[in-house]
Amino acid sequence: MLLVLITIFFSVTLLSISVNLSNAHIFNSNNTQIWNNTEDNIRIEFGYLPEEPIIDTFTNLAFSVTNLRTGDHSAEGIAQVTVTNGQRLFKFNNVSIQNGDFSVDYLFPDDGTHQVLLRLDKNDSINLASFQVFVPHQTPPDLNNTQNVIIALALFGAVGLITIFIVRR
Repeated sequence: MLLVLITIFFSVTLLSISVNLSNAHIFNSNNTQIWNNTEDNIRIEFGYLPEEPIIDTFTNLAFSVTNLRTGDHSAEGIAQVTVTNGQRLFKFNNVSIQNGDFSVDYLFPDDGTHQVLLRLDKNDSINLASFQVFVPHQTPPDLNNTQNVIIALALFGAVGLITIFIVRR
């Protein structure tokens, strides 16, 4: 019985953890943005999931670097991603690019328009690109909602039962 409870606990925990994908090709979405550099023959696609970011919840910021003429994925390089809303600044340094694709996970601390700045260092060039992410205003959850209360009580009850079961052993 204890083994089953531990397995369930770890399964739920693993499913709840946000994974940072290093190879995350751009998905078909309504929020894809494109930046082209004809001088260096580079096209950078940017997208994010979820399409409507939620404050204090991980949002995956994905980039895809391709050859502007052929569409082939660009070779490896190093990227620096900076996210700002004009007041706060957060940097992801030395992000590895594999086959032209990479991503980072970011927690937006507040609503509004955020700028995502990308510096892409390749063997023969340095490229800068800018994209925008809009985080909509979110209302706090309705604490009077019966469903939320039931879920919270169920979670507290499950944790309590597991704790009692482990302590008694």
